[in-house]
Amino acid sequence: MVQATLASMRHYSPDVPVCLIVDGEFDVSDLVKEYDLRVLRVSELPAQEMRTLVSGSGRAKLAAMWEGPFEYYVWLDSDAIVWGDFTPQVCADVDFQIFWSEISIPPDAQEVPGWLAHFYFDPQKLRRFDAEFEWRGNAYFSSGAFACKRNVIPFEKWMEAELWGKETPGLFGDFSEQPLLNYFVHSMSQRGEIRIGRSNLQHIWNHHGKGELMRDCLGAGWYLPAKIRRPRVAHFCGRKPLLSDPKAFSRPFTIARLEHHRRRRSNLGAWLAIMNEEARVLLGKVKGRFSR
Repeated sequence: MVQATLASMRHYSPDVPVCLIVDGEFDVSDLVKEYDLRVLRVSELPAQEMRTLVSGSGRAKLAAMWEGPFEYYVWLDSDAIVWGDFTPQVCADVDFQIFWSEISIPPDAQEVPGWLAHFYFDPQKLRRFDAEFEWRGNAYFSSGAFACKRNVIPFEKWMEAELWGKETPGLFGDFSEQPLLNYFVHSMSQRGEIRIGRSNLQHIWNHHGKGELMRDCLGAGWYLPAKIRRPRVAHFCGRKPLLSDPKAFSRPFTIARLEHHRRRRSNLGAWLAIMNEEARVLLGKVKGRFSR
């Protein structure tokens, strides 16, 4: 999937330097050569405590915050693609830019919605550790795409909150780094410790629908569109955007996958490469079912 992410980056923002966070010992030399990448391996982080925290989960992205090469950066998960050049909308004058503009819970809400504890945290349990935190009136965001300054949340501060979660079951939702990242961004902003911004730069089709992305694709066939009406990140969280999954919405992501393979192959060869990838995914699922 990261092939599609990188191909979309290079297509729409060819001059932006890119660092790939690698969690594991697999070879990425082909991607480094193709896309002129810097590589940061989780296994090479300087502190054992940091390596233990971030390895094997979505927390790997935090390596960019504490040990990445850029003072200010945009993070993208590998199930997200660049959809048009949105770099003019990145606000480097704030400490953290949320790629979401909607206020999730009205400032005058009286009840805690169930999804807050599921995806983020339980504000009632959080009072024990931060009695001043206001859980209403915030833009809660998916952590698959955002922009921030390096070390905006110090490692020591993060580890303290990790201990809160271990002491209090159910305090943070089971979504890797997303609950703590949202808590820190909003609580530190409320205390005046950081400046945050909000921008409508993350399109999640389960929330926003398919229509806008499909309109961009009109007339472009199976190629990345030359004209994007509203440049942003297209994030395919939830069901992964595989052609073999009839319940998934995959066309924009498939186009980015083809963009990667066309750098080295013909159009037919690119399609055959994708079919081969899909076959390996299906084989892995079949083996998993038999083993269970």
